[in-house]
Amino acid sequence: MPSLSPEVYRFALDHAADVVMITDTDVRIAYVNRTFERVTGWSAAEVTGKRPSAQGAPRTTREQYEQIWSAILDRGWWQGELVNRRRSGEEWDARVSIARVADSAGKLVGYVAVETDITEIRQLTRRLREANLEAIYMLSIACEAKDESTGNHVKRVQRYSHALARRLGIPEAVAEEIGYSSIMHDLGKLRVPDAILAKPAPLNDDEWRLMKRHPKDGVAILRDGEFFAIAREIAGNHHEHWDGSGYPSGRKGEAIPLSARITAVADVFDALSSKRPYKEPWPESDVLVEMRRLRATTLDPKAVDAFLDLCAEGVIRGIRAQFP
Repeated sequence: MPSLSPEVYRFALDHAADVVMITDTDVRIAYVNRTFERVTGWSAAEVTGKRPSAQGAPRTTREQYEQIWSAILDRGWWQGELVNRRRSGEEWDARVSIARVADSAGKLVGYVAVETDITEIRQLTRRLREANLEAIYMLSIACEAKDESTGNHVKRVQRYSHALARRLGIPEAVAEEIGYSSIMHDLGKLRVPDAILAKPAPLNDDEWRLMKRHPKDGVAILRDGEFFAIAREIAGNHHEHWDGSGYPSGRKGEAIPLSARITAVADVFDALSSKRPYKEPWPESDVLVEMRRLRATTLDPKAVDAFLDLCAEGVIRGIRAQFP
């Protein structure tokens, strides 16, 4: 097998398409390739002897670095995505692979990181997400036009659901997704006749039968796109009850998706608190009494408890003030 000189290896690394960084055992930079210099704007001389975290963007937290190094020490490598900072201060997105480097005797001699610049991909992803969110808002506006009594209802439910998801310990990115997906919880009402939505009296059996179709109609409207997965969960299940007495499928307990259980709590609170064609708004004290009554029957008890905490802290009242 032919042997290659160290100069050949260095030449290969310098001309690699990805950023390559090698550190010593003290995690101080010993080598960076030319792609590093081109992508980051820092020269090799400027970063040699420094720690890689000096290039980290403010959004990359100490906890993230601790998790990364915990994985490397545990299994010898880590792969994931990081937000880095160029010399200009501009942020760039990277797909990163970091591994321990050992000699022939198994002794640690350093670490190597290979980073792929995925900034353009992430920008395209963000633009696509923004376009999808715009479509969500347009759909919600269509629902509001169909049922004018809802007014700011969907906006309040979005904020309530987001806040409640966070209080239940759901990661921020998922909590945000539950929030904006909850906007479409009543999308199926687009297929409910106006006379039923605006009726200032209880619905008769036939009208109620049509109304109870709106969860499945909402799922059908949202189809099967990945972006709307949580929105479909919510639209199809927000009228299911914790005790199994809801509709359209009679699911109960944790068989109901958590996103739908969260939205159901937000929806019930806002529906009771708001004026509708068939009712006046309830005082908040009466709404909270009713929610405690519905706890563990209609509504997820843990979600209700967390929502009541948000009420006590003034979070819910602040949202209502923002979207009266």
